[in-house]
Amino acid sequence: MGLLDKVESNDKEPAKKATAKAAKAAKPTKAAKPAKAAASKPKKEKKQKVKKARPAGLSSEFEIAPKLSRVICWWVNFIANFSVLIGALFMSAFTGGSSGGLETTILFIVAILVWLFNAIFLPFYTGRNLGQYTSSTRYIRGDGTKPMFLHGLFVNNVGLLSLIGFVMVFTQAGSISDGGTAPIVMTSIGAVFMILWIINWQFTRNSDLNQGLFDLMFGSFLVRYVPEEKATSGFRARLESMSQFGEKYAKRVEERAKAKEEKAASEASDEAETEEDAAEEDNADN
Repeated sequence: MGLLDKVESNDKEPAKKATAKAAKAAKPTKAAKPAKAAASKPKKEKKQKVKKARPAGLSSEFEIAPKLSRVICWWVNFIANFSVLIGALFMSAFTGGSSGGLETTILFIVAILVWLFNAIFLPFYTGRNLGQYTSSTRYIRGDGTKPMFLHGLFVNNVGLLSLIGFVMVFTQAGSISDGGTAPIVMTSIGAVFMILWIINWQFTRNSDLNQGLFDLMFGSFLVRYVPEEKATSGFRARLESMSQFGEKYAKRVEERAKAKEEKAASEASDEAETEEDAAEEDNADN
């Protein structure tokens, strides 16, 4: 009997294993959780380019000078008009008149000659100054004609007037208490020169067309200007060749700005890819 029971038990074991395997196979598998879609950031809408204000009477062939051209023009004129004069003032202040009198006098004469050349002679003769030649700009009226000479005289010398006004106020204000009308008059004139510069700067700052006080008075605009027929020789050709320096500088500034934009765009795309990878990993873990 013992042998018979063993044989029966051995026969039942394979049958049990087969039944268990069949039941396991028939058991429904757990459905995989659907992967969560990575939440993509909404794309930023492209900013619509705001059209710059344009005077109604200005011909379409002219373009209002951009900010970079104005900066180049301002710096060139500042260096041309004031660098020698500032050097002469510093030398005069440090020497105190005890030594170096001849050198200081020569510097003052050179400063006056440079100022006369850039602020009066060039605008009268060519209608432009050194800064405008370097930045390829020019002042014109709405109909394309050259503004009056008085416009260039005021625009080119408002900075110098403010400097003279500062010196007048600085040197004469302390003498008002001593009595006399001369210190009061000189201080008042100096204050007017300084205030005039501030008013002109405020007009330029708040104008869509970057027009200062004198630009509005004479109806003038600073525009990008490239002569149709450039002079190939002579004094005018040398002046026009200065635009190469301004163009090279503007090109370098634009290239740097473009490189910064590309770098910022690549960093933004890298951050977006990193966030997508992190979202995919979270979905895989779930």
